[in-house]
Amino acid sequence: MVTWSESPSTAPPPPGIERRDEEMVGTTHIADVAAARIAALAARRVPGVHALGAGTPRAIGAIRDAVGANETRSGVRVEMGSRQIAVDVVLIAEFGEPLRQLAERVRAAVHHDVERLVGLQVTEVNVEVADVQVPDRHRD
Repeated sequence: MVTWSESPSTAPPPPGIERRDEEMVGTTHIADVAAARIAALAARRVPGVHALGAGTPRAIGAIRDAVGANETRSGVRVEMGSRQIAVDVVLIAEFGEPLRQLAERVRAAVHHDVERLVGLQVTEVNVEVADVQVPDRHRD
């Protein structure tokens, strides 16, 4: 978790609310789980990503999906400091996707969303393509 002490804000107050700058102080806490969820959602949106995670965690995630308790950050791990964040993503690719290009698209999407929404400098986004989802030939 990262904590910042906030100094008086220079942002204008919301419409209809009056305040003095000296009243706008406090701390902000961003939990690792929040940052990991943002990274996971960014990675999932990239075309060619079949799923996040691999092995046992992925099987547990499938069970969660079946009962409606989806864990949106599965397959993502973050390490946060006071000003920087590093992200690890493990994914399953769709068959036919060029894996290096897929990893680069995931890296770019995660980097962009995490920096924009978490507000920390992203030092690295490591992407592991753990498997490839092969289409089921027996489907009708």
